[in-house]
Amino acid sequence: MNDANGRARPLAHAYLRVHLLMTETELIDAKERLERFAAVEGYALGRVFVERIDLMPAALHALVDAIETGDVAAVIVPTWQHLAVIGPPTVLAEHLQRTTGVRVVIAAPP
Repeated sequence: MNDANGRARPLAHAYLRVHLLMTETELIDAKERLERFAAVEGYALGRVFVERIDLMPAALHALVDAIETGDVAAVIVPTWQHLAVIGPPTVLAEHLQRTTGVRVVIAAPP
């Protein structure tokens, strides 16, 4: 995808974990916030991988597969807590960065 000046924007996928009481409306809102964040930060948003509680860590595995098969520059997550799937979120972020070369970007302000 290109920006307004015709330059190619780097590809980013997004990942979010659904919480137990999250409604479909909240999920849609979360996806839209990730899309806006990606655009503002200069990324072309590819897929949004949604981790469902009953299927964990299926979306994480699908994300890693997508990273390994594509030219992905970053993974955008709403907050650090969304990476707490199989352990501490910082450990997963460091592992993704080290093994795949992608940058993990937190969409929430610090």
